[in-house]
This record gives sequence, C-alpha cells and structure tokens, in this order.
Amino acid sequence: MKRYIYKKEYLFDDVLKNLREGKSLYTACNDAGMTTKQFHDFLNKNAILKEKYLLALTDYADKCVDDIRKIVEDLKNGKVDNSTAKLLIETKKWLVSKASSDVGGINSNIDDIDEVVKEIMVKFVE
Repeated sequence: MKRYIYKKEYLFDDVLKNLREGKSLYTACNDAGMTTKQFHDFLNKNAILKEKYLLALTDYADKCVDDIRKIVEDLKNGKVDNSTAKLLIETKKWLVSKASSDVGGINSNIDDIDEVVKEIMVKFVE
C-alpha cells in the first residue's frame, strides 16, 4: 500500500508543477497521468496536500502579477499599446480567477491582483 501512496504523491507533485505553469486542472492531471476525480479524491483525504495545492495556485497568481508588471513595463516602453495592455491584463486576471475557482480560499488573490494593477497603473500615470 505504501508504494501506491508514494506513486500517487509523485503524480500529485506533477499536477502541482503543471498548475504552477498555468495549465488547467484537467490538463495538469492528464499530463501527470491521473484524472481530475482521482486528484480531488486524493486532495480531500490529505490536508497537507490540499495546502500544497492552494500554494501552487497562489504561486500561479503571483506569476500572473509578475506578468502584469511586465505588461505595464512594455506599455511604458511603447512595446504595446494601451488597449492591448488592458486586454492582456484582463486576460491574466481571468486566468487567475478561473484557476482559483476550483478551491475556495484563494479568491482573495483576485482582489490582490486588482490592487496591484491599480497601484502599477497609478505609478505609470504619475
């Protein structure tokens, strides 16, 4: 039985890695060789793994914040126009929202991203 659990934990780590890269849960699980049902069953049985899952989603949200900062920097340097930057930023926000909708508890990151965007845009306008 231990071997089976170890294998599932290994697959779980692969799913988390895929989620940090921005893959959907379906794709992350599929690429790791498990179904989303297996993933959720495993997640619901282990609080530590659920915490790791939330951290992986938070890592992805943080990556999106970094991407938004890069978009604003590109706007500032004239590499993208205002409407393109706005579309790219809204897309990043949507991706985080979609990723975090699966498990409660990190939706506050959406508000954090909105605040970061406002802060960055205010600094850019100044």
